[in-house]
Amino acid sequence: MSKVAFDIAMKELGTAEIFGDTHNSRIVEYHAATSLRATSDEVAWCASFVNWCLKKATINGTNSARARSFLTWGVAVSLEEAQRGDIVVLSRGTNPLFGHVGFFAGQEGKSVLILGGNQSNKVSISPYPLHRILSIRRAVMPSETPPSPTFRIPSVFQWIAAAPTLIGKIQRFIASAQAKNWTTSAVALVALVAYVGNHFGLPIDDGTVRMLEVAAIAVIGFFTGKQVEHYAQINPQKLDAAWKSLSSLAEDITHGQT
Repeated sequence: MSKVAFDIAMKELGTAEIFGDTHNSRIVEYHAATSLRATSDEVAWCASFVNWCLKKATINGTNSARARSFLTWGVAVSLEEAQRGDIVVLSRGTNPLFGHVGFFAGQEGKSVLILGGNQSNKVSISPYPLHRILSIRRAVMPSETPPSPTFRIPSVFQWIAAAPTLIGKIQRFIASAQAKNWTTSAVALVALVAYVGNHFGLPIDDGTVRMLEVAAIAVIGFFTGKQVEHYAQINPQKLDAAWKSLSSLAEDITHGQT
């Protein structure tokens, strides 16, 4: 049935945003497949597109316009097991709240091919670096029972592909700790743990990340005796801008922010 959703997505290739005040009614239709129900084609629509395709294939999606909502959808499969129709969740920048999602369309060298919406402001098949993969998900049919998350040891190639992102997260944590910015240190530590956990096949959703961040801030505040600001007061856009790598910025310009 996932293959059906992929075929539906293929028929939407080329659907694009309309510049100006006019909005593409097809993209607005994609949004209607989520609880957000946005009425503008300028609102990020990658998750809306995937939900719309799944709905057309009579598969339950996440009903959410957030890309990372798919981290807990279906069951996780490895890159080696991935098939057309599986759903790939990608990171975007260093902010754990942002991401991109689309259908697995293949692999070319160190890139995964994604059939998705809001890629250069349209539905297209575009390459993304393998190290940005957070999880690959497969639909569970009603008659199937989801297996428990499978712990796996990443291959040498996967470690090499993940190295730049992993090193960046470690550097961010060290820099925050050295500056004694305890709130940022806590958020950076949780982002590092979540990334490593997902890399080992243990999906950590956004709700878990939030709880871990609050716990980490409380623990660091207790042991340092410092007054730390509450996580809700952090400006994620400022953190994202401060730590975003040039390569990630180039990818956003090339593929569009989703």
